[in-house]
Amino acid sequence: MSIPLRERRYDWFFVVAFTTFACTSLVIDTANMVSRPNPHSHNPIARLLYAQIGGADPLMMANPRFVQLSVGFVSALLFGGFYLVLSYAFVRGREWIRLPAIFGAGMVVMATGLYLAVLLLGDAPLFSLACGPDSSFDYKSPSALHSVAVNAPYPLVAVLLVARLWRSHPFTHPVRDG
Repeated sequence: MSIPLRERRYDWFFVVAFTTFACTSLVIDTANMVSRPNPHSHNPIARLLYAQIGGADPLMMANPRFVQLSVGFVSALLFGGFYLVLSYAFVRGREWIRLPAIFGAGMVVMATGLYLAVLLLGDAPLFSLACGPDSSFDYKSPSALHSVAVNAPYPLVAVLLVARLWRSHPFTHPVRDG
């Protein structure tokens, strides 16, 4: 029988984090999937997104196809739903979530790491190589601190999730011999 959530007080952190991440994925990332953030958009979420990150995240503002697919489709539809499942599993102490959560955490670390790498390091040399010397656009963020502050919680919580679920039975008391 699983330990009740009231006795797993540190798991509240994960429940709150997953619920927050589900909201950001399902609301913000869905807006990025269907349209570009724009101050004149009919979509209030697109206007909010533009107002919040307009100058800090040129990659999100440009919204190229790979961002629509990775941030939009993958984060909004796959991760957003998965965060809700994680919240449920943590509240109810469901052990079946262990392996999917570990794989999901790896996906979050990889996806966010790639996105942050483009924001922090830029990608002008890659675009120049792929698109020719006339392509000089770079998605490098003018504010590395802002980029890290907004994006780092996702892989950080993912790593903490793996540590939390490392035991084979993370939601039950260990069986004692004797």
